[in-house]
Amino acid sequence: MNFEYKCVSIWGMGEKTTRRLNEYGQDGWELVAVVLNWHYFKRPLDR
Repeated sequence: MNFEYKCVSIWGMGEKTTRRLNEYGQDGWELVAVVLNWHYFKRPLDR
């Protein structure tokens, strides 16, 4: 299976971060790592 990846800087805590993570999740992105404020996502490529 092939994936595409996204790296996003999310500043803030609590509800703001939760809202952003839920938005990415609804678009099919899976959170795989967090380093400081950088959030790394992946999702399967449609083929």
